[in-house]
Amino acid sequence: MEQSPPRKVALMAHCLLNQNAKVCEGARYRGVVNPVVETLRARGYLLLQLPCPELAFAGARRWWAVYEQYDTPAYRAHCRRLAQAIAPLIERHLRAGDEVILIGLDGSPSTGVRFTSSRPDWGGRPNRPEDDWEIVPRRGVWIEELESELARRGLPPVPATGWALDMGRFDEAGSRRDLEQFLDGRERDTAPRHENPAPPRGENPAPPRGENPAPPHGEDPAAP
Repeated sequence: MEQSPPRKVALMAHCLLNQNAKVCEGARYRGVVNPVVETLRARGYLLLQLPCPELAFAGARRWWAVYEQYDTPAYRAHCRRLAQAIAPLIERHLRAGDEVILIGLDGSPSTGVRFTSSRPDWGGRPNRPEDDWEIVPRRGVWIEELESELARRGLPPVPATGWALDMGRFDEAGSRRDLEQFLDGRERDTAPRHENPAPPRGENPAPPRGENPAPPHGEDPAAP
């Protein structure tokens, strides 16, 4: 039986493909986040939507929150159950040799990849002033539990980045540049390696061992 060629698979934070899952006033697009979808499809990625742990845990009418409010035993157990359900699909792609990446939602307390929101003193009704939280460099709770489950199965880390939708003041152009740079880096990392790559333009390759390079124009090779 002929083996199918490796595929490019993007694991997507749920709300990147369903903005209706966001908390009240948290959606910035109608339905899907088109810049992310268009960029990934243009590069040949298969899109796989991850579950939304917050929606399943607290419903569509939940309040917005920060990392510390979701960092509880009950919510982590909920995220672990979701991770155990989705991990076999991810494992199948990884063991088949597919290129798998993860696109999270930076700033999110659950799906943040590079950054999450933090405010240890938050609690109760969210009537604080706008942007009254901090952005800190760490994973969200859901991403932490998902990566822990993949590691428990002996799988390699999945390269990941985040669309900076929940960073407070959203910069779509900057987010698009970040995503493009991440994908460019993945293409360089997965490009076939050649034993003798061509030298950069304007440079001469090193001479074979045992041979002397030709002298610069106008110079006598016998001169001291």
